[in-house]
Amino acid sequence: MEAPTSNALAALVSYGDDPESPDSTLQQPSPKFGQPVAILDAPSQSVGGVAGGSGDGAQAGGAMRDRLPDGRVRSFPHVEGNYPGHAFISVGRAQGLVEAGIEAISSASNLLGEGRKLHTVLGDDRHISVSRTFALRRHQIESLVQDLKTQLKSIPSFEIQLSGSEVLTNDDKTRSFVVVRLTAGVEKMRSVIRAVDRTLARWQIEPYYAQQKFHVSVAWFAGSPSDEEGAALSEPRATSTVTWMVKSVQAKIGARSYNFKLRGS
Repeated sequence: MEAPTSNALAALVSYGDDPESPDSTLQQPSPKFGQPVAILDAPSQSVGGVAGGSGDGAQAGGAMRDRLPDGRVRSFPHVEGNYPGHAFISVGRAQGLVEAGIEAISSASNLLGEGRKLHTVLGDDRHISVSRTFALRRHQIESLVQDLKTQLKSIPSFEIQLSGSEVLTNDDKTRSFVVVRLTAGVEKMRSVIRAVDRTLARWQIEPYYAQQKFHVSVAWFAGSPSDEEGAALSEPRATSTVTWMVKSVQAKIGARSYNFKLRGS
């Protein structure tokens, strides 16, 4: 089997290159590699069932999604004047996550059939999502940012643990993800989700997925596992345990990044 590549996975959600430019630049230069990226479909199903993910299959918002040559799919419809956004908790600097990711990728590589090309998610792109991808008009951004700051500053900093890997597949089976699972701190994570949902509800933005399976994607491959691969991948596999103190929540809206500190950080 071909070894996992060291190519960067374009971030699951990416944003316009020009801070004053809206959704007309959904494909934009990656800040690290200068390669075009797109808003991509997120994992939504485990091999054995639903895991909470990106949504509606081959179409989004009534528009067909763009399929990229490597199997990725842009799952967010282009609307002129919209700024795409995403809230998340960055864990890329968590000590031990590199090792756990290597273990997860190695385990998946051994169970996948020959010909599967695994693409590694680089450390700085590794995160836990706490919102769906959403879209705002320019005049809405500052109010939403201030509301997020207000909602999140009352939540105390908290510790999480990541351990064990599995493979998740998006709803329309265009991509599958090797992930390391959140195993401790789940209720605290849900409190962050509720705070973000309360803010986004003011703009009629859909809340986070009802079926929540928190994880960090460490690699992906095009398509979904075969029946034989699915049987082998159906059970979580052991990895090293990663401990991380969550002190802030991040968001990107358009090309701008925001950092919201939690209480006590």
